[in-house]
Amino acid sequence: MSARLLLRLHRIGLIAMAYFSIFYVLVNSAAFPIIAGKTRAAQEAFGHSVTVLGATFAWLLPLPVRPDTAAGYLQWRGYGFFAIVFAVWGLFSACGAVRRDEDRGLVESWLSSGVSRLRLLATRSIFFAALSAEIVTLAGVAGWLGCLIAGTPADVAGLVGESAALWALTLACFGIGLVVAQLVGDFRAAASAGGVVLLLMFLLDSIGRSSVHRAPFTDISVFFLFNQSNAVAPGGSFDLVATVLLFAVCAVATVAAAAAFVRRDIGSGLIRQRPRGATEVHEASTNPLLRIPVIRGLWIRRIGAVGWTVGMAVAAAAVVLLVNATATFFATTPSLSSYLRGLAGNVHTVLLALIWLSFAQALVAILSITTVSRWSGDDSSGVLEMQLAEPLPRWRVLAERATELTVTVTVASFVAMAVILALAPAEAIAVDIGNLLIATALLIPFALTFAAVGAVLAGWRPRVAVVVLSTIAAISYLVFELGPLFKWPSWADNLSVFQLYGTPLITPVFVGGLIAMLAIVIVGFGSAGVVLARRDVAA
Repeated sequence: MSARLLLRLHRIGLIAMAYFSIFYVLVNSAAFPIIAGKTRAAQEAFGHSVTVLGATFAWLLPLPVRPDTAAGYLQWRGYGFFAIVFAVWGLFSACGAVRRDEDRGLVESWLSSGVSRLRLLATRSIFFAALSAEIVTLAGVAGWLGCLIAGTPADVAGLVGESAALWALTLACFGIGLVVAQLVGDFRAAASAGGVVLLLMFLLDSIGRSSVHRAPFTDISVFFLFNQSNAVAPGGSFDLVATVLLFAVCAVATVAAAAAFVRRDIGSGLIRQRPRGATEVHEASTNPLLRIPVIRGLWIRRIGAVGWTVGMAVAAAAVVLLVNATATFFATTPSLSSYLRGLAGNVHTVLLALIWLSFAQALVAILSITTVSRWSGDDSSGVLEMQLAEPLPRWRVLAERATELTVTVTVASFVAMAVILALAPAEAIAVDIGNLLIATALLIPFALTFAAVGAVLAGWRPRVAVVVLSTIAAISYLVFELGPLFKWPSWADNLSVFQLYGTPLITPVFVGGLIAMLAIVIVGFGSAGVVLARRDVAA
């Protein structure tokens, strides 16, 4: 296996993590004087507020250490959140390296060329270890540079120690993913089972952090081991023993995965379900839903649609329940006014608008990107060819794709809106139903804006569609977040699709932004139809 091929298999996760790590670290370190204030008194007051807020969010992030400094704030807000993101990346990368490659026939091809199973698994593990080390190093360098820009350089040794702990956590979760992926029979089952394992470990550590007396069983979590180190913050420490234990978890899990890989058959899991007796079927399904355009696609992908709907509903509920605590924090910290974007009105309503709509925009953007990924996959997997052989005109395939996404986004968004309306009165949050209805409806053209650009890319160059679209989304979000902090001109802010959406929950609809999004949707899907009609399938 060449390094170029392995790099290509990991390219999406690598690019996404590189963008996210550098951007997130820089925002939470370089912008510290803007957030906390430039005087020492203001920063100490900010640090006290963060300490109080940190106790409220102890279930999510470790308690802050010296948040009155750029390095301490970076430790809490940056590396505390990195634990979740890098753990998920490691787990999903392992599941993909095992199950997704088998689904593509790559593992069978490599084994038939004479590569042993042990060598194959070791190569994939070592390559991911090298890639994750590069990303962790980039994040550390970005953190050092951000603190330098903030005027309070971080301790290099502390950054190195915390980076080592983060790398160890990532590899431990990669090893756990390798083991889980050997037990089940496909990628979806592996990702689901691995996600449950990580969630249980996170909850164990969360219970331990939130409890007055920590129970001994909560210390078995990999997140607990990582949180023993807080070396970036002034006065923090690096726990060598806990970090070595994380590497040990990785090593033991990888060895166990290798033993399971040798024993099981390709295409199946080590744990096999009893085969169900079923009669052979040689006729087409009689399900009438499969004969109705658009409905058939929604029916086939109903589980995923339900998952997105439930996810947005849970996120909406979480935001509503956290608004009061966050509002108190903002009310006592005037330096955070820049985050409110100069919006007038009740701070609870403003925060609901900013936090929830930011979450909602991010979720529907991710939904659009994953949908574009499926469109690109249909081109090479033969699905598009089968659709055209029905026969269906190419423009109709494109129209059905756009309509399916529109229905999914609409249902998920309005269910989340219903959750907000149900919970807001109990939290004493005033919500204008009409404005919330408009804000929810505008999520549809927002999602279709990304989908239209993705449709052009999927029809023109399917293999690079997801990478390019993810890059556009990341840059757009970067402009949206940094513009208010650094007071960029309005024309620069409007380069972001997130900015074009506006804040319709508390301000009038940004008509210019809506027109721009609709124009992108019309031109994008129109161009996608032309490109799809002129290009050969799978070419």
